[in-house]
Amino acid sequence: MQKRIWISLTIVLLLTACQQQSQPNDSQDMEIMTDTISQTTGSRQASDSAGAPAFQTMGKVVATHYADVKFEIALPVLRMMVHNGDRVRQGQLLAEQDATRQTNAVEQHQREIDQAHLQMQDVIISQGYDPEHMDNVPQRVRHIAEVKSGLLLAQSKLAAARHELKITRVTAPFDGIVANVTAHTGQLAQVGDIVCRVISPQQMDVEFRIMEADLSRFGVGTRLQVVPVGDEHTVYEAKVTEVNPIVDAQGTVMLRAHVNTPHQLFDGMHVSVIQNTTQP
Repeated sequence: MQKRIWISLTIVLLLTACQQQSQPNDSQDMEIMTDTISQTTGSRQASDSAGAPAFQTMGKVVATHYADVKFEIALPVLRMMVHNGDRVRQGQLLAEQDATRQTNAVEQHQREIDQAHLQMQDVIISQGYDPEHMDNVPQRVRHIAEVKSGLLLAQSKLAAARHELKITRVTAPFDGIVANVTAHTGQLAQVGDIVCRVISPQQMDVEFRIMEADLSRFGVGTRLQVVPVGDEHTVYEAKVTEVNPIVDAQGTVMLRAHVNTPHQLFDGMHVSVIQNTTQP
């Protein structure tokens, strides 16, 4: 009997000791949870007071005004006048082909015209008119004289030769920067071969993607900041101009923004696109 009493007392003492040891740990756990909840609430209040955080994603610069300048005639390249990165003006010579044959053709057809003029005068004289006073020659007689003398055909040939000579000189279609030079001196260029690309540095857009859930943040006219990856200290202003109404398989939407005064932005350059929360 006494043995049972001692066992019971021992169990009671052990339980009491366990309860006393567990109480401090429980209070510490409660303090830690309270601090965590307090910190979380404080960060939410700071975020709410300062507004939602700025939106930021990656984008790519896209030139909106450019031209791939091509050769229009199959001839050897006599001279290349530009290199990548050169700034050119509209009409400036970019490349020149060997135009010996075209120059000779122009001279030959010019001589044919001179000869046709002499033959035309003979026809007019044979019709009883003075070729020195063409105003007195009837239009019908003049036309017959032009056809018989071969003047009209010679003039047509000369115009074609002059055009062929002109296109041997490749010029810039507008003011811009030269890129992707592929032609070189001595090359036998074929019709349609690209000389280079001319890019207008004043017309640049940025393409970037956003998640479908962020669409409410953007619309045409939304102001953005564009920061080149290689120059974080330079910031460009931009405005959204297009929102492509298609959601792709990854749940993203393509947007395009026009950059104001792009200065040193290059076609294909990677940039950070930032949207501040304060919009008018």
